[in-house]
Amino acid sequence: MSNRAEQKLLYELHENPPARRALVYALQWLVFTLANSAVVPLVVGQALGLDQAGIAGLAQRTLFFTGLASLLQVLFGHGLPIMEGPSGMWWGVFITLAALAPGLGKPLAVLRTDLELGVLVAGVVLVLVGSGRLVGSALSLFTPAVTGSVLVLLGLQLSGTFVRGMLGVGEEGGGASLRAALLSVIVVAVVLWTSLKGRPFARSIAVLIGIAVGWLLALPMGLAPGVPWSVSGVFALPRLFAWGTPTFDAGIVLTSVMTGLLVLSNLVASILAMERTIGQKVPRQAYNRGVALTGVADIMAGVGATVGFVPFSAGAALVGMTRVASRMPFILFALGMVVLGLLPPVGAFLSSIPVPVGYSVLLVSFCQMVGFGLRDYLRLQLDNRDLYIIGITLLFGTGAMMLPAGALAGMPALARYLLGNGFLTGMLLCILLEHVFLPAKYFGARTGAEEKKGSELNR
Repeated sequence: MSNRAEQKLLYELHENPPARRALVYALQWLVFTLANSAVVPLVVGQALGLDQAGIAGLAQRTLFFTGLASLLQVLFGHGLPIMEGPSGMWWGVFITLAALAPGLGKPLAVLRTDLELGVLVAGVVLVLVGSGRLVGSALSLFTPAVTGSVLVLLGLQLSGTFVRGMLGVGEEGGGASLRAALLSVIVVAVVLWTSLKGRPFARSIAVLIGIAVGWLLALPMGLAPGVPWSVSGVFALPRLFAWGTPTFDAGIVLTSVMTGLLVLSNLVASILAMERTIGQKVPRQAYNRGVALTGVADIMAGVGATVGFVPFSAGAALVGMTRVASRMPFILFALGMVVLGLLPPVGAFLSSIPVPVGYSVLLVSFCQMVGFGLRDYLRLQLDNRDLYIIGITLLFGTGAMMLPAGALAGMPALARYLLGNGFLTGMLLCILLEHVFLPAKYFGARTGAEEKKGSELNR
């Protein structure tokens, strides 16, 4: 295919391919999205103390609202074929707060209703940011030092949860399981090999391949739970506020709002990646509409008791591989996800993914998020100011994670959440150091343009 023909195909966002091809392309989007989100309800549900029926319901709602949010974005938001899905940052925060809850004396049942309101409020804030054209101002808070530190800290905070899940701790009487460990090693190896050595499309669904291989191996090993077919009918609308009436907790709301603002960088990165892939410039209004619609998606996530959403930047990778940017197959895919979310047996099936398999594929997936954090550090000049900001953030944030249970018992609830959550503590501390205590303008820090100019002069 010539470059001109290839670019023409990439340009045609509004071209409708023949029906048969459109269905095939829609199926590719469906498989790709399931590969990136199928295991999230299992791991989040486990962390929040849900039983298998509760995890099945969470999976059903995740599918439904993923499809609905993607459909709203492509029709009324940024208008690009970029799927909305459970944000890695959001589910990481859910798992982190669930791990902190016992030490803070908060039952998981109450935490779940706190999270409903927290995600809903974060969605309202994003709607206001997008509608008020404040995207640039919000993003200015999250410099490479901040985003890099947050991603590294979140990886450190989640590492213990991932490893416990991979070893099957608590699955077979409390201790680690050799069978679970062996299964996890195989799944990690399959996902890594597929991601690094597989064909382009296989690499894009490496997580799904790892789940399938791990699930098949778990059956003879006795590690695969049965599918709870009896707990669901054939068709049902998603249950709203499934975890109960939303409850207010200042710490949860603050954490949720900061998380919602932080994932704005993912949204901008997703649109920029698609711009470069299709060779078209997206107007600034599309960014504002995209932010507002992601806020609407988060409001739906709060009402629907699911993880907060974000546009997946990997969508541009799929368009780049398939050379298909038409919106019609994407709309068909989004409608297909909505339909799957109306079929409880699909959620029941996903809830039976073996726990070690789920944690194994998420461990590999999260390696990329930690890698993105390290890449953000490489965008810095890494002078003494940068090193102090990064060092203080990582050391204090990691130290907060290691505080013994009950160490903060005598402090107010908000302070317990701030100091007991190394991820949130590090993020807030890094923002204060970056913009208040050690601002760049007082330390001769150069902008990216100045650095580029300087490097050109030195060449």
